[in-house]
Amino acid sequence: MTSSAEAREAASPQGLRARFLALWLAAVIATAAAFVVHLAVRFETVDLGYQVDSARREQRRLVESRRLLSLEAATLSQGDRVEAVARGTLHMAPPEPSQVIGEGSAPRRATAGGVR
Repeated sequence: MTSSAEAREAASPQGLRARFLALWLAAVIATAAAFVVHLAVRFETVDLGYQVDSARREQRRLVESRRLLSLEAATLSQGDRVEAVARGTLHMAPPEPSQVIGEGSAPRRATAGGVR
């Protein structure tokens, strides 16, 4: 075909219709693809929102747990409570003066044969 024949075919109603359908099909496919991408992004956004909410709930739970554990540690390390557990549960008594070793003095050790 020559260029004038191609021009006549493109100008004919059949050629215009085929060209219109091809362009219309490309537009529909592009629109559908854009819609699918939009849905995927929207789904991911919602999913990330749920993950953030879950992480925030976990953080609040852990902060509260830490607060309770700190309170429990402070309660358990009070001197009166430690003494009560030592005397009651462990049957301990205050040390005798002979059992107390001062910070600056070292205990004397017996050596073999009495030689130092």
